[in-house]
Amino acid sequence: MLAKVTISTWGAYAPYLFINLLFVLKYTQRVTPYYVGIGVLNVLVGVLLLYAMRWGVQRIKHPTYMGLSLLAALLIGGLWLQYAINPYDLQVDRWSAIHFFWDECLQGNYPYAAGTHLGGYGSPFPVWQLFHFPFYVLGNVGLSVFFVTAMLCWVVYKAYGAKTTLLVTCLLCLSPAYWYEVAVRSDLITNMLLVATLVVWLQHKKISLSEHVVGLACIMGLLASTRFVALVPMAVLYGKQFLQLSFKQQCTFVGILLLVFVLTFLPFLCWDGNMLLYFQYNPFVLQTRQGSWLVLLLFACIAIFSVLYFSGKQQTVYALIGYLLTLLVVLAFAEKMLLNHAWTMIFTSMFDITYFSAALPFYCLCTGIYASK
Repeated sequence: MLAKVTISTWGAYAPYLFINLLFVLKYTQRVTPYYVGIGVLNVLVGVLLLYAMRWGVQRIKHPTYMGLSLLAALLIGGLWLQYAINPYDLQVDRWSAIHFFWDECLQGNYPYAAGTHLGGYGSPFPVWQLFHFPFYVLGNVGLSVFFVTAMLCWVVYKAYGAKTTLLVTCLLCLSPAYWYEVAVRSDLITNMLLVATLVVWLQHKKISLSEHVVGLACIMGLLASTRFVALVPMAVLYGKQFLQLSFKQQCTFVGILLLVFVLTFLPFLCWDGNMLLYFQYNPFVLQTRQGSWLVLLLFACIAIFSVLYFSGKQQTVYALIGYLLTLLVVLAFAEKMLLNHAWTMIFTSMFDITYFSAALPFYCLCTGIYASK
């Protein structure tokens, strides 16, 4: 008998399948003309796997040991994959945007002027660069994804138990998008895995904004200094609570958040303010070049409405975060397609579908929670 899978589970699992399908279609078409068939097969197998996971998790006697074994396999497989590939052969330069930053910084050169191995420039903000320094010392900034994946699994275990943790780990293991990000040493999914870990922990500990205005403002200021998009999950989590604060508390919160964010840039501002603020490829430009202000305004309106009317239970928060992160990419891509008449070019270099992977951790969390019940 097939395990029962609810509509709520499909609400998170369907976009999870969609993101992975995009990766499968884009990268298999480069090696075989049968990529459409492979994509269809990927979806069918994905549907069957959901029922298999739902059925299996209810019957496993020792989910903790199974989860630890699966996590160990994921980490070992990911390490092998990274070291089997020469990073300089990759056509993705997110890893070198961090690695070369520290190369230049330790040589006494202004780090935001450092190019990548593909001739681009780094967009990660200072806190994210600092977070990766231990991994730079180890010789591979891509190791951060394994550290953060393990952190997320540990926090999920504390918050939701062994069965949910097993399912979340399994969903990551079965995700072609996750393995692609690991293989190319991209820090984008690492960033969102870290934010997902924080969101789970804050919900588990029931940290409210009204009681921790200063602390949460500092945390969000630091998160903003990784990537701007890292604030989207926190806005979903605390949007309603922010509107319930007094005007004085709201001003205090926003003021501290901005102050912390600015302070993280202060060393680089003092070092070479012109380069930081006016360089054609400074990190602010690079992080805001996807989409226009019109896209941002439309997204903000939809996000505010969604947070006010649809955020509720914990798993609903994860799904809503995933939807909004996906929507942000869809809106930016739609505008680009419209302006460039490029409706059939989604799998070309004009569109970076890896941005969709930012939503992946939240779909895994939501699916894992629903399917483990």
